[in-house]
Amino acid sequence: MMKGLFMTAYNVAWAMALPFLACSSRLRQGWIQRLCVQGFRGEVDVWIQASSAGEAYLAAQIVRSLSKRINARLLVTCSTAQGIEIFTKATEAMEPGSKARNIKTNYFPFDMPIIIKRALRIWRPRLMVLLETELWPGLLAACKSSHVPVLLINGRLSEKSLRRHARLGRVWQSIGPDRILAISEADASRFKSLFPHASIGLMQNMKFDRISFDSLDPGETSPLTSLVPPESPFVVMGSVRKQEEADVLAVIEALLRQVPAAVVGLFPRHMHRVRRWTWLLQRAGLPFILRSEMDGPTQPGSIILWDVFGELSKAYRVAVAAFVGGTLRPCGGQNFLEPLATGLVPCIGPYWKNFLWVGEEILEQGLVIQVKDRHDLVGALIRGLGTKRPKAEVIRSARQYVEKRRGGTERACREIESYLAGW
Repeated sequence: MMKGLFMTAYNVAWAMALPFLACSSRLRQGWIQRLCVQGFRGEVDVWIQASSAGEAYLAAQIVRSLSKRINARLLVTCSTAQGIEIFTKATEAMEPGSKARNIKTNYFPFDMPIIIKRALRIWRPRLMVLLETELWPGLLAACKSSHVPVLLINGRLSEKSLRRHARLGRVWQSIGPDRILAISEADASRFKSLFPHASIGLMQNMKFDRISFDSLDPGETSPLTSLVPPESPFVVMGSVRKQEEADVLAVIEALLRQVPAAVVGLFPRHMHRVRRWTWLLQRAGLPFILRSEMDGPTQPGSIILWDVFGELSKAYRVAVAAFVGGTLRPCGGQNFLEPLATGLVPCIGPYWKNFLWVGEEILEQGLVIQVKDRHDLVGALIRGLGTKRPKAEVIRSARQYVEKRRGGTERACREIESYLAGW
């Protein structure tokens, strides 16, 4: 009864929201596919939903592994253009001889029940795979009605999300996933309270499998080395979020006052913030240049504002010190393992709940430096400029830390295979 009333109201809410959603430039990308009017047509064995960039990387890991093992038709949907781009590039790089047939991509349909039901009729998946926190009422209810098993892998659920979802506890109980593999005991416990009828297990976080370590060959250099004068220490401010822009601007100003020869590489987390950063830097009177306009080294004491996608990891290889954003304000945090994999010990702020899965042991081992605020960050970055810890040593310690925590992708693929074997 409650489920039926909720789904009716949910359908009406979507119908009322669609005209407003059409005003979003981000959602207009793939609009017809989101309505399930056009796009991929055909039956699939496994439908994997990957929300955005992070989940798209995980979906690519699964597809690469499955393609070596089973002959199956795979569909990956993403909610963003960036997610589709990431997944497409990853699958284009797959080696010949893949056993998987017809690996397809499509925008994730809007979760409006009538749209989701249309998608299930078109694709007729035998298994629905969700990643991390992809809990969509319309999709889950439609899969339940169509007897499509739902497997949630790499599952995580915060206390805040649990409290929000608990308001519709009875609805979630009636449409919950059949099987959940959580990345920690705490996440598993939270999932169990929300979905008491689901089968719940544990797995290593698949993100550990994504981490690769640079070669220790001292002759290997980053292609971005030529952008920084040899005498200038290079400091990266990576994945800076909107909420902490004022903090990071103050840090850059203080850093360049105290280390006037330094060069700062500024990487906004989202490209649309480049215009805002241009205005902020101009107003502050700080010298900067857009990465897209560079054809040689910049001047000491200047800022490179990155408006080119995909070069952050290369910049970390050149850097002497780095801050990873999303951590000075409660934004959840960004990936601080990326600089660590290049032999660089990064600084982060106090807010990194999205990466608590890494474990606080990483702080205890001195592989990541946590600061209290922007003032503390300035001092930590300056100390980092004087640190002589060899990158090879950092990489060895980081590799040992990560190796103990790998295996999530293999676990997820075995679970998927067990469902397929039961057909």
